[in-house]
Amino acid sequence: MTFKYSVPVHIKGDLVYLDGFKAMLMKNWSGSLFSVSCAQKIHPRAKEYLHRLRKSDGVKHIAWGWYWIPTSYRDAWDFLAKDKGFKVIIKQTAASIWNYDFVHRDIFRLAVNDRSYKRALESFAKQMNWIFEVEYYRKVPYEYKKIDGLFVEALESCIVNCLAEWSFTDAFATLYFRRKEINFNKLRQLARWRRISKTNLRTWTAIKYGCKLFNEHLGGEVFKVKTIELRQDEVKELIDEAVGKVVEFA
Repeated sequence: MTFKYSVPVHIKGDLVYLDGFKAMLMKNWSGSLFSVSCAQKIHPRAKEYLHRLRKSDGVKHIAWGWYWIPTSYRDAWDFLAKDKGFKVIIKQTAASIWNYDFVHRDIFRLAVNDRSYKRALESFAKQMNWIFEVEYYRKVPYEYKKIDGLFVEALESCIVNCLAEWSFTDAFATLYFRRKEINFNKLRQLARWRRISKTNLRTWTAIKYGCKLFNEHLGGEVFKVKTIELRQDEVKELIDEAVGKVVEFA
């Protein structure tokens, strides 16, 4: 006599729901971090299903309230493009996009408006051996635009913020390579009220001095600015060096 194994109806039905739940996760969040609250929009039993999928390696717990479906990436940029959470690429990392990675760095500067998501990004980056420096704001204060699926800090804001943090080469490489795209009226308005950190020097003064140097190096009026000198020797020396590098390797 042979016996045919049968799955109890309630268990069989539950497995169907679990498979469907996983399929919906894959469809909506493949390659991206996602929160439990997002998963609950797919099914009210999301917490239970995520726990079961975690035990079977179907999903991985990243931080409190956050999960990830195991996926491979070419690099951190690939993840940032695929991840669906709201984030803005800022400061030196944004500059690397605008100036064609003139100064290569392995640190990624980001701004978010969700404190929980900030923790998830930092935890995930640590597990992937990436370095994410994430700033949290209730409302992200940076102007930004979309480039290749990423929100990137706007040119003018990026230049000013890099100068304020003494990242002169990032700033002047961006200024030079994107000189035909920059709104100089906007740049002046932003830079007039920001100072280079721990100095009384306005970033607009530094910009004008850098523009003067470009004109001298290139033997023409690349930038329309009045002749200006700097008295702060340390800043002057670093700007001279930064502009020189850009001219040499551009």
